[in-house]
Amino acid sequence: MKIQNHTLPKAIRRHSIRLWLATAIALTAMLATLTGCSADNDPQIAAGEDGTSVTFGATIDPREAHGNDKAPASRAITDGTFDAAAQILVHMDGKLKAFVYRTAQGFVHDGTVSASGIDTTPAEWEAGETQKEVLAYGPAMAISYSDNLGYLYQCRAGDDQSKDYYYEISDYVYAAQTLHRSHPALTFRHGMARIVVRLRSGGTLKDEDVAGATVLLGNENLLMAADIDTQTGTLTAHVPAGGSELPPQTITPHHCADTPTGFVAAYEALLPPQDVSGKAFIRVRLPNGKEREYVAESGSLLEGGHEYVCNATVEADRVTVTISQSDVPWQDGILTTNINGKEFRLIRTAEDLARFADDVNSGQQNLNALQTADIDLGGIDNWKPISMYNSSDPRPFLGIYNGNGYTISHLKISNNESAAGLFGMISGDALLTGIHLRDVEISIQNKAHTVGTLVGISRGAPTVSLCSAQGKINTSNINPTVGGLVGSNEGTITRCRTDVEITVDRVNLGGVHFTAGAGGIVGINEYSGLLFACHAIGNITMKGNAFSGNPIMRVGGIAGRNEKNYNLNSTIHCCIAEGDVSVTSESAYIDIYTGGLVGYNYGGDVKSCYARGTAIANTVEASTGETRAGAIVGFDEFTRDNNVQSCYGAGVGGQGTSNCTGNTYNTSPGEGDIYRIITNSISTRGTITGYDPLATPAYGIDISRSGDVKSRNFWLAGDGTWPVLHFTRNTLNN
Repeated sequence: MKIQNHTLPKAIRRHSIRLWLATAIALTAMLATLTGCSADNDPQIAAGEDGTSVTFGATIDPREAHGNDKAPASRAITDGTFDAAAQILVHMDGKLKAFVYRTAQGFVHDGTVSASGIDTTPAEWEAGETQKEVLAYGPAMAISYSDNLGYLYQCRAGDDQSKDYYYEISDYVYAAQTLHRSHPALTFRHGMARIVVRLRSGGTLKDEDVAGATVLLGNENLLMAADIDTQTGTLTAHVPAGGSELPPQTITPHHCADTPTGFVAAYEALLPPQDVSGKAFIRVRLPNGKEREYVAESGSLLEGGHEYVCNATVEADRVTVTISQSDVPWQDGILTTNINGKEFRLIRTAEDLARFADDVNSGQQNLNALQTADIDLGGIDNWKPISMYNSSDPRPFLGIYNGNGYTISHLKISNNESAAGLFGMISGDALLTGIHLRDVEISIQNKAHTVGTLVGISRGAPTVSLCSAQGKINTSNINPTVGGLVGSNEGTITRCRTDVEITVDRVNLGGVHFTAGAGGIVGINEYSGLLFACHAIGNITMKGNAFSGNPIMRVGGIAGRNEKNYNLNSTIHCCIAEGDVSVTSESAYIDIYTGGLVGYNYGGDVKSCYARGTAIANTVEASTGETRAGAIVGFDEFTRDNNVQSCYGAGVGGQGTSNCTGNTYNTSPGEGDIYRIITNSISTRGTITGYDPLATPAYGIDISRSGDVKSRNFWLAGDGTWPVLHFTRNTLNN
């Protein structure tokens, strides 16, 4: 299989260049060795007079930074620092100079180096000069120079990278850019290719057989030296001409610190970019001495600055290799790739996700992200939402987050933000897709909140598609709005599932305008909000009291409230609710509404849906307010408009207002009863996400379509009694 143009990796491990150490693997050392001290001080920017020394730091690209307060100017990459005495070579002003890292000044010129080709005169700014074109690369100790052997500058990787030391000194980084006098900093990138080999057992072999295998790269056929392009800093594999030049080698890789789930061992190595087509590229030697190899296919090009993850299934008589990643730049800290002309940041770890949240919260609202591994947030006790909502300065997330079908587990929230969830607020054309939350724990006390496992507030026209959530929400607040997926919704939520137990306890309401709402998918659906093909399972319980006015509590299996606003119609279409819903009022004058699908429907459409759960409305005192419960809708404000159609309620607890025209209430449906009701040719207008499993991004989401959606296109008969949703159906109006 070619080592390019494949799918994205399940995980990408960061690599550090912190330890650039000296004298290994028979390299021609040109400069002094490095020490182990590190520093994060900014370089001292010169005043600007004639003869001012050139100094600079090494930074993360601004688009990758955490914010001005979290991006130290001396950092080369987020996971490592240049150490004191670290040396690099710099082309500037038509000359090659040596620079060394000094703690206080950043990189400064080192005039003590007298190796061939190195200019020892001071590196200075001329009067009035504002910038220089520079090329920097290193580590300097790994760079060789030879006129006799036909190359100018060359670096090498080690053939034995099994030890940390030898693996890390096989690295090479470079920066080719404009150095500005007002902000002297360079951004470094990797020049080598990184290979990751993951082993798993297959056929008759057991895991222990494969775990004890020896892995080698190549068979005396891999090029280990690379020529440095002195214009760009990039590498080209050097083909030896004989003599004393380094011949092709076999690499003993480094054992990865972590082995992904589903594999028994993982190895990594660095080597120059090269064509490995037709070469014995991966060799696996079993404990019994038998050896199996993988020969790379034609067109297998290893590019510098890229990572290649090779998943190897080892059987008794063969090894089968698939390449799960290639065309993704290998950068430390932040990885990016382009999909359909848009740049996506790759999210591999909890740290990546937290960094993404920091960057969005610092003002980068249009960032896009693609998740490439399962993520466990168990180490974060109180998650700060992506795009924390502030009513005076709302900064909603406006980009795309593609969860790519991976999970995010152990999301824990106990903060007092106005909007709580993995995302605080989304708006505009934002798209969240393929995100699957597991073991969510949200516990918020004593403040007004809009809460959802995935999103607190969805405003405008964003889309949430093919997402799911499982866990618990427990709130004790003033005026809460709580949803199993989204708290408050004005956008499109399509093909989503929740299994979230929601408890809203000790609600303290005051005044006629105070409300509390909760739903299995959303707390409130309003304006042009559309819930389409969604399925909620978890139970919902709400208890509360009031001290004045006639406040309202509304709970529904799908939505607490579904509301038409200013001729903008909110719609719930082709949805299933299975959880029990219960509201208890501890004060006499609270209006309470509980529905299997919707607690309170104020002019919105509810079509082609069914509910299995029980809806209960209780009062502790003799009530002076309204107490309504229904298997489908607790209360429908505009029954004359017939906006609740073709719905079925099967929950024990009463029909309530579920006797609207065209709807059925029956706790014991017969075979085909529900299907016949919900598949009437009733249409709704709205933007519906299309689905193409072969498209990119993953899940192939198309949010551009709008049309009349007919219910019969999206239901399957299921077991004959309980219909199920047809998640992959795209046709809108057939």
